Amino acid sequence: MAKNSHADVGIKVLSLPYNIYSPRDSTTGARSLDVTGELGMCFAGSAVSSLFVKESVAEVLKDLQHVPHHSNASMDGLARLVFTAYRLISKQVCSTAVGGNGRAVLVIAGWCIEKKCVRTFLLETSGANKYSCQEILTAPDQHHFIGSGKSKAEALLPTNPSSTDYLRVLKSVIDDPVVDSVGGSIQYGHFENGNFKLSGIVELKDGVHYRRGALDLNGTEFMGADDILIPGLSYIDPFNTFSG
Repeated sequence: MAKNSHADVGIKVLSLPYNIYSPRDSTTGARSLDVTGELGMCFAGSAVSSLFVKESVAEVLKDLQHVPHHSNASMDGLARLVFTAYRLISKQVCSTAVGGNGRAVLVIAGWCIEKKCVRTFLLETSGANKYSCQEILTAPDQHHFIGSGKSKAEALLPTNPSSTDYLRVLKSVIDDPVVDSVGGSIQYGHFENGNFKLSGIVELKDGVHYRRGALDLNGTEFMGADDILIPGLSYIDPFNTFSG
C-alpha cells in the first residue's frame, strides 16, 4: 500500500434516529408520530459504500409512514428498508472502477417493538456481489466481529470476556502494525432504554484527550476560543475506570 493512501478519520459507529408516522388524516392532513427510536450502525470495508448508505438512510428514516395493521414497523421492517438501500447503493458502487473495494459490511441494531428486545442484523456483500441480510446475536453473551482485524480479534479474545476485554482486544488490533487497515481511536456505543447512545473515549497519552473518531474534542482547536461551543458527548475511560 502506498504511503498515506488511507486516513483513519471515518465515523464507523453511529446513531440513526427514525420516526414512523401514521397516514395523514384525510380532513386535516395531520399525522401522529406512532413510533420513534434510534438505530445503532457500524461498518467495515468500503467507506464510500457505507457512508453513502448512511447518508441516504438517515434522510429516509427521519420521516417514515406506516399503514396500521399492515406495515411492519418492527426491526424486521426497518432492517429490510436499510438492506434495500444498502443493496441498491452497493451495486452502483461495485459497478464502478472501485469494484471489489466498494464492498462493505454493515451491522444495524435497534429496539424491536414487536419482540420487546434489541435485535441486530448483519448486511454483507460477497465477492460475487451477492447480498445478504441476516439476524445475528440472537442469544445472550454472543459476539460478532467484522472487518479485516476479525481473525486477530478472535485470537486475542479471552474466554468469558467482559466489556473491557472487548475494548482491550480492539485496542490491541488497532495498535498492531501488521493489521494496518485498522486504526484510529476506539468508537463506542451501547443501548440504553431502547435507544443507541454514543460515547467518546478518553485517552491518557501526552495529556488528556477526549476523542470521537478523528477529533480530539479537548484539543486546543476546540477549547482555545472563549466563545466555543462545548460538545455534550459522554465519554468512557475503558482501561482505567470503565468495567463491564
